[in-house]
Amino acid sequence: MKARIFSAAMLALILAAVSGCSINTSESTSKADTAAVSETSGAAEADNSADDTASSSEASAEIKLNGTSAEIPEGTAGVSAEGSVITVTKAGSYSFTGTLDDGRIIVNAPKTDKVDIYLNNVTVTSSSSAPVRVEQADGVTLHLVEGTVNTFTDSAANDVSACISAKDDLTIKGKGTLNVTGVAKHAIKSSNDVKIKNGVLNLKAASAGVYGEDKVQITGGTITVTACKDGIKSVNETEAGKGIVTCEEAAVDIQNASGNGIEATTSVTVTSGSIKIHSIKQAVNCKTQAITEGCVVKY
Repeated sequence: MKARIFSAAMLALILAAVSGCSINTSESTSKADTAAVSETSGAAEADNSADDTASSSEASAEIKLNGTSAEIPEGTAGVSAEGSVITVTKAGSYSFTGTLDDGRIIVNAPKTDKVDIYLNNVTVTSSSSAPVRVEQADGVTLHLVEGTVNTFTDSAANDVSACISAKDDLTIKGKGTLNVTGVAKHAIKSSNDVKIKNGVLNLKAASAGVYGEDKVQITGGTITVTACKDGIKSVNETEAGKGIVTCEEAAVDIQNASGNGIEATTSVTVTSGSIKIHSIKQAVNCKTQAITEGCVVKY
């Protein structure tokens, strides 16, 4: 929520922080919620409407996945393929389309490099590791191209902890659909921050649907998490300002969680949007909660 916006929603947020968690047991929406959505919709749309078909990054390439291999234009820098393993090694904009039957997309770029990956009807399964793995970069953005469906599935033998796994910041945005099944553990995980700006995300996981060790920041989109232990999770308890979850302008449905709906070691802040939670344990579990009335509903 930007600092210049001070409305009834912000007053409700302050009151919620003082009095504790404000979670409804029915799907009612307060006037504060309506005001928050109305006053912030323009800012959210501006942030989430960035071009999903182009990038100003240094390099660019269009990669076609063909089951057990990949076609990369001759002379393309910054990306290579060895069988069904595609590796991005420098900053740039890389567009993927097609299917890998048992393969991986890996980002291993210099620590200062930002990488944009555009997903254009991509399906990747992996029997031994993460279908998408960020080993190193300054940050990686997955762009869900409008009108596309992109599907990633690991196996119980995955040697890392998530189907989409990142050691550095991971951002997801766009107007397409992302389906992720984390058979081994988590669906989406970053050792730093996970930022979801928009798109349709359907997540299944043996453990957490979205796991940002330092932070999970959701500013839009439609997110459904099923077959999970915890829906959304952030657990860095050793560094100040980390281990937090924030959410606004999103529609989130956490279904049949065997643990907590949202779990954070430091704080959970929900200022607008709708979060529905069906969990065996708590809907929200953390030290400090600031939740606008009516935004979180346990069912």
